[in-house]
Amino acid sequence: MTARLLTFIALAACLALLSGCAVLPGSQPVRIDKYVLEYNPVESAPGSQSELPVMIITVPRAHGGYDTSRIAYREQQFGLRYYSKSRWADTPARMLAPLLAEAMNDTGVFRALSVSPGSLSARYRLDSELIHFYQDFTVQPSEVRIMLRAQLVSVIDNQVLASRLFDVREAASSEDAYGGVQAANRASGRLL
Repeated sequence: MTARLLTFIALAACLALLSGCAVLPGSQPVRIDKYVLEYNPVESAPGSQSELPVMIITVPRAHGGYDTSRIAYREQQFGLRYYSKSRWADTPARMLAPLLAEAMNDTGVFRALSVSPGSLSARYRLDSELIHFYQDFTVQPSEVRIMLRAQLVSVIDNQVLASRLFDVREAASSEDAYGGVQAANRASGRLL
C-alpha cells in the first residue's frame, strides 16, 4: 500500500508541475531593429552615360569582425562588440557596393555597375576592402569610423591604375546604436 501511495503522490506532483508551466507567461519576441546605408548625392553629373567607359564595382572584402550584419562598436582598443538588438539589413560591405556604383555614376566619368566580375565586359574594375566599420566609444562623443582601401584596376591588362586608403570618422549624435547608424550614413556619404 505504501508503494501505491508513493506512486500516487509522485504522479500528482508531476501533474501539478506540468500544469504550473501552462500558467506561466509566454516569452515575448525580442524586437531587432534593422538599418540600412543610403546614398544621397549632392548633385549628379549631367549627360548620357552610353558612351562612358564601364566600371565594375566588386563587393568590398571585409576584414574580420565586419563581415556580419551585426552593428559593431568598440569600448577599448583592439576590442570589438556588437549591439544585441540592432542589426544592419545586410553586411556593410554588401550595402556599400551598390552605393559605390551610384557614386561613381554620379561623377559622369564612368558607367559603373555593381555586379560580379566576369559577368559583363568592362574596361575598369574597382576592388576594395573594408578595413574598419564600427562605432568608437573610446572617444567622446563617440564616432563612427569607416576605413576602406580602394584600387582601380584596368581589366584589359590587369594593372592597378590607382590605389587609395579612405579613413572617415563622423561624430555620433547619440551614444546608442541609432546614433551610430546616423553617423555611419553621414560617414559613408562623405566616403562616397
